[in-house]
Amino acid sequence: MPLEYYSKTKEWISKCGFNDYYKVIYPRQTLTLPAPKGLDPPRWSQKCHFDEAFVATIPNGRLMTSCSYPVTPDNKRLLDVEYNCPYTETTLPAHEYYAKTVASVLWGWNLPHLNFDKQSSTQNVYGHWFFDILPRFHLLERRGIPIDYYVIGKLHYPFQYESLKTLNIPMDKLIEVSKPDFHIQARMLVVPAVPFNLGKCPPWTSEYIGNGFKLNRKIHKKMEYERIYVSREDASARFVINEEEVMQLLTKKGFKKIVTSPMTMEEKVDIFSSARVVIAPFGSANINVAFCEPGATFIELAPNTINDNYFWKISCHANVDYYELLCDVEQPPKAHSGVDNIVVDLAKLERYLQMIKI
Repeated sequence: MPLEYYSKTKEWISKCGFNDYYKVIYPRQTLTLPAPKGLDPPRWSQKCHFDEAFVATIPNGRLMTSCSYPVTPDNKRLLDVEYNCPYTETTLPAHEYYAKTVASVLWGWNLPHLNFDKQSSTQNVYGHWFFDILPRFHLLERRGIPIDYYVIGKLHYPFQYESLKTLNIPMDKLIEVSKPDFHIQARMLVVPAVPFNLGKCPPWTSEYIGNGFKLNRKIHKKMEYERIYVSREDASARFVINEEEVMQLLTKKGFKKIVTSPMTMEEKVDIFSSARVVIAPFGSANINVAFCEPGATFIELAPNTINDNYFWKISCHANVDYYELLCDVEQPPKAHSGVDNIVVDLAKLERYLQMIKI
């Protein structure tokens, strides 16, 4: 395992002197997005900075470990396209050589050897899959280099297979990684930028995901889903403690409760494209707001122990009106704030409904 690294891929480009190994696909940009609406003061700046999205080509580059760290020919890691994970291994077996062009779309924690939970991989988290993994295929498409193989983590869920099929990603070109001592070298390694590292949900990711799933098939509108509440009743964390009372209020207002995890991608796209108002607790399912039509409204039930603007950005990029409703959490709080369960103030929720004229 190399300990030396370049903080930015551009540093390696500057050292090796081959500028054609680095192609900017989307330039750096700064956007001022609409402030969150609601009764609570905004918790983040409206000004969002996004670094340039690039694709790097590395002759005789290597990929190491199940997280697939890209390594340059001078044996240094590239920190801006990896997610540093707690590996105990310091040595790896000799690499397997591919006399081909290999692209890596794997990013994040991919640590199946630490436990047997499928969530030990970033790409098995619904939100990260759609906004940090799949958009890397888009950057590769824009770069235009013919790819022989794509390195990706082990696939587990229907949404992964369904989305790859929808986006016309050839399954026979996937190299699925699960073993911790993964180690290959490619004649040409192609590494696209990581959306999360560029500023979390750059606008081009939303356009790619939204258009990719809405334009590739006929949308079937469902009038009964114009007002939906997205439940996390099947989740192990961040579910609404008083959901029964919440639904008693929302049912009177014409809302329909849905649970997204058992649904196919086509069902999710149809339902969220039909929705005019979406209410949901903070969680990965909220990336489906990217499929809403412009002018829809999204009220996010946000635990006050988490400050995350991810779904606000997605809403803004989709031209969806975003409201943040801050909620208390179940007491005592969890050891990790990211898993706190939510308690919704019903009077406050009713005021939000009045604000959107419901």
